[in-house]
Order: sequence, then structure tokens, then C-alpha cells
Amino acid sequence: MSVSWKDFLSFRYKSKQEERYFHDNDTQAFFNGILATAQERIQIIPKGQKFWRAQLGCGDWPACDADGTIIAYNVVPYSSERMKPFTDKASEGRINSKGIPCLYLATDEKTAISEVRPWVGSCVTVAQFETLRELKVIDCSCGEINPMDVSVADLDKLWKLTPPTPEEAIKTIWRWIDKEFSEPVEHDDKIADYVPTQIIAELFKTNGFDGIQYKSLFNNGKNLALYDIDSAKQIDDGKVIQVTSIDVGFKQEWPTQFKQSGK
Repeated sequence: MSVSWKDFLSFRYKSKQEERYFHDNDTQAFFNGILATAQERIQIIPKGQKFWRAQLGCGDWPACDADGTIIAYNVVPYSSERMKPFTDKASEGRINSKGIPCLYLATDEKTAISEVRPWVGSCVTVAQFETLRELKVIDCSCGEINPMDVSVADLDKLWKLTPPTPEEAIKTIWRWIDKEFSEPVEHDDKIADYVPTQIIAELFKTNGFDGIQYKSLFNNGKNLALYDIDSAKQIDDGKVIQVTSIDVGFKQEWPTQFKQSGK
């Protein structure tokens, strides 16, 4: 299969700037290439596999004195109904379009909590879920988070001298796809930023897959997005946790620190 390492970048630009529902021949060829090579990334999740889900916030339960007067409110976990996506109020997400619900889970408790972006002192409801049937998903968690250590421009110069093999091109494309799904979603992101991953997610959905697994950049765990929100159910009463600290690691990207002293 002939494919260019730039195919994903071209698709990403077009989906944000030019077309959302209608795709030209080059984009269709890109889709065909993704589906053909996705077979190597199929993962079967067995029935009964356990995952975690978190929601920012919690419920409250009134505490009354002997006269029935409310004297305080105790925090309680959200109900199991509240812990599932609203079928009629689904917000825009990395996998789903607005109005189309998707069940987002995580492989461990810390990852689930981190993914809802809590602040210090906030309460989060956490519950465990279990898959109700065998699920066939695409694994976008096996690539490197950073697709390349060099810029796209540098990569372009390098591969103009020595064009990549089809295998190298596909590997690069999937690295970018893995990274795109793992990028944190901010509440103030432009809607267009969601479109590339939503289109790819719809491509997998219409071709018989049950969801997508991808890395979390907030923790070492993984996330699982399931198209059918009834393919997993909550199996405990949930609990309320309060966030006590948030660790922030960072490195300087610009300006670079390569200047010599006195120059």
C-alpha cells in the first residue's frame, strides 16, 4: 500500500479547515490505509474486565436533628445513573461529537481521577465499572507519545533526501494518531480541535469496532472510550475522594537555553 507520512497531517488540516462530512479521494485513501493497518492494533477486552470512571463533584445527603431540622449535609457519591453519560446531553469530546454519548473509562483509579482535571480541595466521585460483553477495540496506546524528536520541517528535509519506506510512513502516521488521541482536552479548546479524532473514531465505529484505547498523559494508565455506553456497568456504590495535591512537572521549550555566557 502506497502511503505518505504526511497523510495524517493533511487529513488533520482538512478536517479542521475545509471539510467535516465530505472527503476527497486523498482523504478516503488515508482512511483505507488506516483501516488496513489497524488490524495489527486490534485488542480484545474480555467480558468482566474492570475499569474505573470518575466524575468531578459529588452528591449530598441531609443530616437532621431529633426534630427533623437539617443541621448539615453529608457528601455522598453520585448515583449510578449520574455516573453514566447523559444520553440527551452529551458534550463535545475527544472521541464523540456533541449529542452522541460515549463512555470514558480508565484502567486505574488515579488515571480516572486525573482525567477529570480536579483542583486541590475538590471532591470527585469514583466508581468501578465492568464490561458486560467481549469488546473489540483499536489500541492507540502502543505508540510513542512524542511522534518524533525532530520537527515536521526537519523531518521533511530528512526524508526528501531519503524517502521513508511504506512501513516507516505508516509507523509515523500511527505515532501521530496515538498522540492526537492522548492530547488532553481543555474546556476552552476550539471545537475544530476535536474533529480529527472524532472522524477517526467514527471510522472505527462504522467498521465494527467497540471503542478506542489510548494513553493518558496525566498518569501511566490508559483510557478506554466505548461507543455503546451500556457495554459496561457500575459494580460498586462508588466513593467520594478529596484531592489533596496536584504534582506539576515541566520543562522549558522556548526560548532555548543554548546561548553561551556573554553572547
